Amino acid sequence: MTFEKDWSLEHKFESEIKNILADQFITKNIEADLEQATDFAIYTVEPFKVAVRLRRYDYFPSFNHQFTVRWTRPSGVKTEIHKIRDGQVDYFLYGFINNTETQIIQYFIGDLTVFRKTDPEPYRIYPNNPYDSELAVYNLSQFPSNFLIKFWAEDNTSIQTTL
Repeated sequence: MTFEKDWSLEHKFESEIKNILADQFITKNIEADLEQATDFAIYTVEPFKVAVRLRRYDYFPSFNHQFTVRWTRPSGVKTEIHKIRDGQVDYFLYGFINNTETQIIQYFIGDLTVFRKTDPEPYRIYPNNPYDSELAVYNLSQFPSNFLIKFWAEDNTSIQTTL
């Protein structure tokens, strides 16, 4: 899979990704309206960064309980694991799309502060295909329960996710 194809996939789902993140992270401040007489709704948006990765359906049946993070590049350039460990990103939205590439069928939002504190060893590391990097595989079950901020799966997916 080329960078351009991966990028176009994330671009295609950009509005849906924004909606998922807004639903999770934008909160309504009821107290401001009720107790401070502001006469309008106040929504709070905290500054933070979210890494996003969508996987094609081919990976879903076998790997729906796992996620991958780019581990190394032959050039030595920093990869996603370095950015996570350096604290450059706060959360991780990782999802799978259906086989017609028209909707997200499963996703989770992970707290990367918990990831950094846990500092788990990858379940395994393997070469990407085509080889331009190595990917680290993690099982969701490797993490404490507070790693998952949200987990969502489409109701009619035939795969049962084991956490």
